[in-house]
Amino acid sequence: MILFYIPCPDKATAEHIATTLMQEKQIACANIIPGMESMYWWEGKIETSSEYILILKTVKTPDAQDSVTKRVQELHPYKVPCVMTLPVLGINASYKKWLEESLK
Repeated sequence: MILFYIPCPDKATAEHIATTLMQEKQIACANIIPGMESMYWWEGKIETSSEYILILKTVKTPDAQDSVTKRVQELHPYKVPCVMTLPVLGINASYKKWLEESLK
């Protein structure tokens, strides 16, 4: 399994990315977490913004990371979106089976 961590500017963007990737069978599940405050450097100054966190879940295949990352970058409105891949050290068997079957 692979997890993706993706900050989004609003709920609509997070939902659009998640729905598109689910319809394309690239991910089996998405979580949208509201209410994150972000601080970051942008064009030489510190910026602050409210964001939604999008967590995507998919099966680890040779091309999954590159494929999902590329598609998120196409769909995301940020000039430099964060598409961070997180390794999964373990997963319960029933969830893994559901995840795999959802992507068929």
